[in-house]
Amino acid sequence: MVQICYIDSVIKLLIVEDDVLLGDAYRGKFSGKYDVRIVINGKSGVDVSRTWKPDFIILDIYLPGKLDGIDVLRELKKDPETSKIPVLVVTNLPDAIRKVKAMGAEECYMKTDVSLDFIEKKLDELAANKDGLV
Repeated sequence: MVQICYIDSVIKLLIVEDDVLLGDAYRGKFSGKYDVRIVINGKSGVDVSRTWKPDFIILDIYLPGKLDGIDVLRELKKDPETSKIPVLVVTNLPDAIRKVKAMGAEECYMKTDVSLDFIEKKLDELAANKDGLV
């Protein structure tokens, strides 16, 4: 297993996704490379972001509870402690792409159009940029 590190620490990836099967797929794909935590609702996504301070976040839009992905992104971007965390939104809502990019999401992808390999490549690019390697 290869872990990408910067400044002598493992990169922390928070995944906010309520689909258990997709969450398991994310964990299987990324846990060998990143320190992965998965939460299944928006409130937990905001809370864990504030306490754990992930380096990157993968965020779904449809989430159970009071906060959906749009609400989570809004909360993260208005908080100085979390506003700089790159957020990759992965959704089934084509109408959300422009909106979340305008709100500060790093990228927004349609679930049907993106593979785990592609997301991994994007995370690797972000990690390299964060590390000053690119």
